[in-house]
Order: sequence, then C-alpha cells, then structure tokens
Amino acid sequence: DRAERDLLARDILTGEEKQRLFDLADQFDLLLGDPRDEEKFEFWRGYLRDKRDLHRKHPDYLASLDLPRADDLSAALDYLVGLDDLAHQDRANALGEQIPKQPFLVNFLPILDNQTLLLLFARFSGRDPLPQGATLQATASFVERLGLFGSEVDRVLSQGRREPSLGAVELLAFLQRSEFGPEEDLKLFFELLRDGDHGTAGEVVQALDRDTFKRLMEPVPYHLRTLLEPREFLEQLAVTTDAGELEFEQGIATLLAEPSGNFTVDEPFLNEMYQVVATRGGPGAQHVLRVLGQPLFPLEEFIQRQPEAAVALLADNIQQATDLVSGSDPVVSPPARIIYRLIYADPALASRLIQQFEHRGQEELVVESLAYIAYDQDRLARVPGLPISLEQDGEFLERLLRDQGVDWLGQRLGQAFDLFEARSRAGQVSRDFNSQFRTTLEAATSTLSDDSMVSQLGEIIAKAAAGGDGG
Repeated sequence: DRAERDLLARDILTGEEKQRLFDLADQFDLLLGDPRDEEKFEFWRGYLRDKRDLHRKHPDYLASLDLPRADDLSAALDYLVGLDDLAHQDRANALGEQIPKQPFLVNFLPILDNQTLLLLFARFSGRDPLPQGATLQATASFVERLGLFGSEVDRVLSQGRREPSLGAVELLAFLQRSEFGPEEDLKLFFELLRDGDHGTAGEVVQALDRDTFKRLMEPVPYHLRTLLEPREFLEQLAVTTDAGELEFEQGIATLLAEPSGNFTVDEPFLNEMYQVVATRGGPGAQHVLRVLGQPLFPLEEFIQRQPEAAVALLADNIQQATDLVSGSDPVVSPPARIIYRLIYADPALASRLIQQFEHRGQEELVVESLAYIAYDQDRLARVPGLPISLEQDGEFLERLLRDQGVDWLGQRLGQAFDLFEARSRAGQVSRDFNSQFRTTLEAATSTLSDDSMVSQLGEIIAKAAAGGDGG
C-alpha cells in the first residue's frame, strides 16, 4: 500500500510539473508583459530558472506539445541546460556566438548568473547589439546596476582580504553612503559580495559591529544567512550562552522577526537558537521563559527539538507555563497541539497543564487537548517512525484519572466525544473521528501495567464513547 501511495504521489507531482511547462508554452507571450518594467527582471529570473529545472527533468515534454511556442522554448532551454558545466567566460562566449543564430535566446537571459551576464553584455558593447526581446530592457538595466556595484564590492573584498576589519570599515562606509537602501540594491550588493569571494565576504560581515548587523537584518536576512554559519550568525545577534539577558532576548526577537523566507535556509539557524535557549535554561531562568513567551517564538518546535530543556523550563513555573501554552497562536500552533507535543515529551507535565486549564475554567482547552490524540493509533500503525507513543498517551490518561478522579475524566471525555460528533455531523472533521478516538484511548490504556487502572479507564472510555455515538 505504501509503495502504491508513493507511486501515486510521484505521478501527481510529475503531472503538476508538466502542467507548469505546458503553461509556459501556452501563455509565454502573455507572460512577457511590459518590456519596460524593470521590476519584472527578478520575477523572470525565478520563473525561468524554475522552468529550466523542470525541462531538465522532463526534456522531451515541451517538444511533444502542439503549441506555437513549444519548439522555440524547448530549443532555448535545451541550449541553456547544455551550458551548465561551463565556466563563466566560456558560457558568455558560447552565448555570444549562439544568440545571433538563435535570437529567441535573448528572452532567457535572466536565467544566467550575474558574472555571466556582465561578461556577455561586455562582449556586445561597442559591436552589434543584442537582438531585441521582451526581457532585454529589464535585463540591461539590471546589468547596469551590476556594473555600478561591482567597484564597490571589489573595494570591500580587497580590504577584507588584507584584514576582515578593514573590509568591514569599507562595507560600513558604503552602507552609510547609500543610507542602507534601497532594499533591492542592498540585496544585489550582498549577492555580488557573496559571489565575488564567499569566504572573505563572510569574514567581513562577521567583523561588522552588532548594531550594523542588526540593521541589515531587515533588508537582507537571506543574504546574511548565506554568508555565516549558524553559530557565527547568532553571535552577531547576541544569541549566545554568555550574552546579557536583555540583548539575548532582543537578539532572538530580531532573529524571529526577520526570517530568510526559505524554511530550509532558516532551519539550521533555528536549531542553533534552540540549543542556546536550552543551555541557558534552568531553575529560575525567567529571561528564558520570557523568550519562550515571545509572540514569534516557535514553542511547539522547541518542545520537539529540545524536549528535556523545554519540560524543565515549563515545569519550573507552572503558572507561567500555563499562560504560555493557553496563549499560543490558535492557528499556527494552538494550545491543544502544544499539549499534544508535551504528552510525548512528558505526560506528567501535560497532565499538570490540563489541570491548570481546568482550574482556570478553560474547559474548552481541556476538551480540545484530550481529543488531539484521536488518530495516534492509526497514524502510528501507518508510519511507525512518527513521534507518537501510546505508552505516553496511556500515562497521560492515568495521571489525569489519579489526580482528577473518575467522574471528572468521564465527563471531559464525554464532552470531547459529543463535541466531535457534532463537528463530524457538520462536516468539520472526518466521520471516523470518534471511532479513531476511542481506538486510540483503548490502545493507550492497554499499555498500562496496573490492571485496576486499565479496568477503570476502560469503563470510563466505553461510557464516554457511548454518549458521543449519537445514541
């Protein structure tokens, strides 16, 4: 079954990829838009690079289409894919010879890397101009900006090779002259800096003072992350084990407020942050609890990445922990899901928090949290490697029963079954929700070693489920 599902998923993905190539051929002339719109360059660079990559995966598809632009597009992408392994100068020379023979290629210049673009346009300066194309003016404007920033980048790198601090002085001077903007210019500058000499560029950025680095976080968060290792990056934000409490909190706030826009890029930096937070945590670490309470702090992921540290921090002040969990984002990471992660990390703490919800009159959170485990048995059977434990679910139920009693647990489970029966009837959840919920509760209970507890929970579950069956 799993092999069939994987095959179906691959077929769906292939179909979607080919559809994107079809759309390129079918709508190419419409997509070109206004050739005078310089802002189109970045759009075209991303869009055409995506289609080049898809053509590399499905090289025969475009040519098979009975569409007017299909053959031209296929030929152009074939040629560009064939340049992948060439050096910048060789790539520019090859294009310089081919474009007069195949003018349609001029529409695909945004695909090229910055260095190749500079070399190609230099080749055509003072001789026959490049053929006209809808993307040419925007590309030419972009190349002009490349040339303007090239000398600035060279100065920074030249000084940086002598001494990173000298490069940082030169970089700061450029930033002050440009008044830290415009944003698109800064992005281009740092892209050129990185491409010019990645190692030196990273050392120069690391040598910047922290205030300057933080000021750059808003316009170029992605570029800074591509220049520094996670530990180096966090040091510039004062997210370290020995930083002062205030600057540590502010550094994390800045880090979270200015993501790169790419989760794959952000993930190692977040993981490093979680490690630092875990190391700074401990009894009485109020400033770390304040960090966990920051609006953008990914508490759920922190629990998953650093379960022991998360449990220790939250258990140290149960009232604050209750505030944090109950106040978590109801869409991105609702309180019930936080409790769900804590059941796996520490059922005892999860039980304590549920009881705090109860004492505060937050019955809805109690009921939602109890129901969150509904599909654990089914999901674990389908994918055994998931972070799910029926044993932890069972311990969670046992602790609630011991602390709150038969009547309380029976009433709250009954409310959960009733609530989700109503949601099922309304089409808000799957029709099998309550049956899956009961199956998970029974499977979790069966993992307990105390026979009397198994018996009591079995009776409670049966009675609660009967009420939610609509009978």
